[in-house]
Amino acid sequence: MGTALTLGAALCVCGLNVASAAPARSRSPQQHSQSFATVSKSKIKIAIVAGGPNVVFAPWGVVAKLLSKKLGITVTFVVPPTPTYAASVETATIDSLVAKGYNAFGVFPDGEAAITPTYQRLIDRGIPVFDLAGCTTDPTPADLCFATNVRASAQYETQVLIKAMGGKGNIAFLTGELTDANTIQREDGVKAALAATGGKVTMAQVVSNIDTPSAAPPAVESLLASKGSTLTGMLSTDYYPSVAAASILSKNKQFQHILFIGQDNDPTVMNAIAKHAIYGTMYQNLYGQAYVATMWLYKMLADGCTISPKAPFINALGTKHFIDSGYFFVGQSQVGQYIGKPETVPTATTKVLGETSKFLSCP
Repeated sequence: MGTALTLGAALCVCGLNVASAAPARSRSPQQHSQSFATVSKSKIKIAIVAGGPNVVFAPWGVVAKLLSKKLGITVTFVVPPTPTYAASVETATIDSLVAKGYNAFGVFPDGEAAITPTYQRLIDRGIPVFDLAGCTTDPTPADLCFATNVRASAQYETQVLIKAMGGKGNIAFLTGELTDANTIQREDGVKAALAATGGKVTMAQVVSNIDTPSAAPPAVESLLASKGSTLTGMLSTDYYPSVAAASILSKNKQFQHILFIGQDNDPTVMNAIAKHAIYGTMYQNLYGQAYVATMWLYKMLADGCTISPKAPFINALGTKHFIDSGYFFVGQSQVGQYIGKPETVPTATTKVLGETSKFLSCP
C-alpha cells in the first residue's frame, strides 16, 4: 500500500533517543557494502521521508503509490510536521516509523548533528538508509546520497543568468532555510559563478530563510521595493521564493527589466516563463530520486543485494558516496513542452537504473 503520511506531533520515541546519541562512526567502503537480512515481500515497508511540508517533495508521493502497486510492497511517503525543517521532529518521525515496522528509509536529512546518530542506529539494527535530495557529510552512516548536485546546479543557474544579463550588473539571490543542508552549497555555487566575472556582476542582496509560502511573498516584495530599480537579475534556488517572485513580477511590469530564474515547475513559474515575465527555471529530479531509491532498497531487502565497494560514486557535497540525480534549465523557448507535465529528468533516472549492477552487488 502506498500512502502519503503526515505524522502528528505526538510521536512515540522508542529506543532512538537523540539526546543520548553517540556520535556517528566512520564507515569504510566495506561497511557501506554491508548486507542486510532478506525480508519477505509482505514484510517490506519502505519510508520515503521528506524534510517538511514543502510542495517540492510531492513527486515522492507519486512514486510511493506507483511502486507500491508495481512491487506489491508497502512504500509510504512521509511528511514530518515541521515547517521549519526541525531535526528533532524528523528524528522522532523516523523512530515512530521503525516502531511501526518500517525497515528501509530514503530521507531528506534535516540537521546533520541530529540525523546522523539516528542513521547509525538504523544501520546497527540492519535497516538500510539513503540520503535523498540532500546529503549528510562523511563520515556518514548513510549508504549513499542520491540528490541534485545543488552546488553545481546553482552555479550553472547563475552562469545562465549572467550570460542573459550580458555579463554585467547587480543580482539578488533568494534562497532557503538555514536548516536545509543544501542552502550553503547553493550559496557557494552562486558565489563561484560571480567570482568568475571578476567583479563585473555583483551581489546586491542575499535573502535567505524564506522557503515557506508565508515568508517568501513579503520578502520578495520588500526586496523589489528597496532595490528593484537597480537590479539587473535575480535568481532563486528554492520552491516558494520562485513562486513568489514569478507571481509578483508577472503582476508588476515596472520590475520586468529584472531577469529572473527560478526553481522547479510550479504553474505560476511556468506560466510566467510562457508570458515572458521571467527568464526561466531550473528543473531537478525528485521523481527519479524516489524511484531509484525505492527500487534499490527493495532489492536490498528482497534479494539480499549490497552496495558494491566498487560502485562508481562521485565525491560531492561532502560525501564520497554521491550520485547526481540531474538538473537542467528550462527557458522561454522550451517551456511549452514542459507545462503541465511532471518535473523529472528521465534521462538521468534511466541512466542510473541502467547502472544498478554497478552500484549493487546481488547474490
